[in-house]
Amino acid sequence: MTAPLVLLGCGYTLTRFAVEEARSGREVLATTRDASRRAILDGSGARVVSLDDALARASGAHVVDSVPPEAGLDARFTEALSRARPSRLVYLSSTGVYGAARGSVDESTPVDTTSASSRARRDAEARFLSLGASVMRIAGIYGPGRGTSGRLKAGTLRIPESGGGRLSRVHVDDLVHAVRVVLERGAPGEVYCVADRRPATQEETASWLCQRLGLPLPPRVPLDSLHESLRGDRAIRAAKLEALGWTPRHPDFTTGFLAAMEEEEKGA
Repeated sequence: MTAPLVLLGCGYTLTRFAVEEARSGREVLATTRDASRRAILDGSGARVVSLDDALARASGAHVVDSVPPEAGLDARFTEALSRARPSRLVYLSSTGVYGAARGSVDESTPVDTTSASSRARRDAEARFLSLGASVMRIAGIYGPGRGTSGRLKAGTLRIPESGGGRLSRVHVDDLVHAVRVVLERGAPGEVYCVADRRPATQEETASWLCQRLGLPLPPRVPLDSLHESLRGDRAIRAAKLEALGWTPRHPDFTTGFLAAMEEEEKGA
């Protein structure tokens, strides 16, 4: 019998995961503060519960936590989970832990100890790893309703004057698959990077999208005017995750953006 699935913090990714699992007949308990996501979850057959109720059902369950450190809940969660002892535990982190790292990056790359946001993620990871969690360090997530194409259409996208460095991404459906793989086969206490196989610059992705959508290139701005997450040059490698049997359906942004735009058109 499949263990119940307890999802702490159903945002963009875990909502899609919850819907797929609930529709397959699995018992899914989900937490969210977003009314629109609650409606989606309810409609799929997932049961939206309070954090207290979710933690109370964690014993023997498969638990996935995607609540960011800024929420200040990590200590509460890990204390409760240390008593409940789920049968599987996965913590969704970010490749932001690598901070200013450049070039090829994987699980062996040292994390950044200088930035406050990196330290918060690193500290959260340490809490969950001590409980035997599998930690997933996730690159930039995109998909229907989220990503470069939406900002381009809205006129809010800016690209660096230099074209920018390489950024790694992952389509939300590939991330959902990755979460499922790590839940089933990931090793306790291990870290897995999640990204597609082709990092690309902002200029490359914006140019490709503009050609597809018939739009002009967005304005260029100084690199240091962009958010720090957009100023790097990193190629995240997911070989360790792929060794578990994960293969991205969208190995690069071209197939991923097309899939996202097709889904957006169907939902329009």
